[in-house]
Amino acid sequence: MTAEERLLEYGYEGVKYLIDESYDDALIGVSEDNRAIYDFSLMIEWLMNKYGWSESESIEWIEFNTLRALPYFGEGAPIIMYGLPLD
Repeated sequence: MTAEERLLEYGYEGVKYLIDESYDDALIGVSEDNRAIYDFSLMIEWLMNKYGWSESESIEWIEFNTLRALPYFGEGAPIIMYGLPLD
């Protein structure tokens, strides 16, 4: 299921989400202020699975092509969550 389909299924209309690379499996929720939330680690996994890239290639892609684009979303830009290690 795509990120758009998941958002609509749960009644989240008007939420800005990532589309150039949709990171469908990395969309983990919506914030109180109606912003899509993505898990950075799952974004990496998604690229590795989709393109067969290494972890470092995937991180480089996200940092250069996705994170740098977030300011252009303006208000309501998606949130990228960096999980803490579970010790």
